[in-house]
Amino acid sequence: MGLVIWNPAWETGIHLIDQQHQALLAQFEALLVAIHENHPDDRIPELLAFLSAYVDSHFSMEEAHMQATNYSEFPEHKAIHDKMRSQVTGLVDGFQGEPGVMTEEVVNFLTDWLVRHMNVEDRRMALHLHRFHPQGLGLEP
Repeated sequence: MGLVIWNPAWETGIHLIDQQHQALLAQFEALLVAIHENHPDDRIPELLAFLSAYVDSHFSMEEAHMQATNYSEFPEHKAIHDKMRSQVTGLVDGFQGEPGVMTEEVVNFLTDWLVRHMNVEDRRMALHLHRFHPQGLGLEP
């Protein structure tokens, strides 16, 4: 379908974070494809469950590194993560209630996440992490 294409401009320079962002985008793409192909019962619940767990795991990892490096913008960044966690929960709950309205919600969430969070907040966090660990972040594979 090709709705979600990774843009190298979104890279943070931290391999693990970039790799996880790409994996999340691939799952969003798979979810959009499943919605488009009208597979509500067999694929969408599994994809939503994966996204929910992966988003939480990814955010928790970022938060641990922000705390460990005394990132001054941690409270604001965590608040954004918490809002996004709620949005994912809302997607799951919304699907269970009314699968047909999910496409617009997924696209809006993805756009917000890509444009604002990955490209602004995560890049700012990455600059801090790079300054804190100029020799390496311990986040490489």
